[in-house]
Amino acid sequence: MKRLRVTPDERGTVLPLTALMIVVIIWCLALAIDLGRVYLVKCELQRAADAGAMAAALGLFAVPSGSQNPVPVSPDCSRAFSVCQSVVGANQADASGLVALSNDVTFGSWDGASGTFTPTGCTTQVNAVKVLLRKDNTANGPVPLFFAGLMPQGLSSINLTAQAIGLSGYAGYVPPGGGAFPLAVDANKVPPNHGGELIRIDLNPATQDGGCWHTFDDGSPGARDLRGLMDGSTPSPALKVGDQIRMTEGVADSVLQTLEKEFNRRGGNWTVLVPVIPGDSHAGWGTVQAFVALKLTLVDAHGTDKRLEGITVPDYVAPGVAPGGPNCGLWAGLPKLVQ
Repeated sequence: MKRLRVTPDERGTVLPLTALMIVVIIWCLALAIDLGRVYLVKCELQRAADAGAMAAALGLFAVPSGSQNPVPVSPDCSRAFSVCQSVVGANQADASGLVALSNDVTFGSWDGASGTFTPTGCTTQVNAVKVLLRKDNTANGPVPLFFAGLMPQGLSSINLTAQAIGLSGYAGYVPPGGGAFPLAVDANKVPPNHGGELIRIDLNPATQDGGCWHTFDDGSPGARDLRGLMDGSTPSPALKVGDQIRMTEGVADSVLQTLEKEFNRRGGNWTVLVPVIPGDSHAGWGTVQAFVALKLTLVDAHGTDKRLEGITVPDYVAPGVAPGGPNCGLWAGLPKLVQ
């Protein structure tokens, strides 16, 4: 068998090549360690930005503690920025605390159709908050690189940023037990183009109705079911924009009497969350187009003219409700991340 011979010259080149390969391997390992650390810090920074944006959007239209029905609100950007700073400060990136600069928290308007954010400042148009978090020389300090700096022309540190947008949009989804009421109003009676107009819903069919009763997705409910929804003993089903609901012009006397009792128990001041329907018919199945706050002004369960009356109102927020609907004046109590 023929043996492979290594000449002295060849033996002299193996050692330098081996040394070079060792150096390359060490550099690759060092680079992998630094890149892994950068990736981890970037994830931590993004989580903090997400949390800050959600907190700011929630604080923008905060619901008073204990509220179960829609309540009037107005944008409070100072509160939103304060809770954003607090939540960001409770997070860490690269084992150090974080701070959100005032110039990096932007209030604006989110357009879901185009997916664009337009800064507006704290105006009536605001519905979203963009939060930018930095780890650079401006805020929170850059991320040091332990091994990359040892390489020729290496970096000793790297700057990172993370951005998130929290949306406090208009109501689009009411969860189970979220308080959706078994009344519906016509689209031509709701904000932003309408509001404050008297809406009348009679016990019996009437052509002047501006709305109607509904039974969610139940095509044959009993009076007991509706009474439970009125007094809160029966949790309301989930309801979202696009769902089909069973509309009806009339209900049993006992249902209207229960509504009158609950209305009077609240001192005649009761605002409920109701779906918006096209309004071309108050019979059969109708599509939920949006949600609106309906302020009840009268419930009369006696005599020959049994009815309820109310007005739709803008700039209310519904606790526990998620965004996703068009502008009918009712804000969602829960924010969501859109970017």
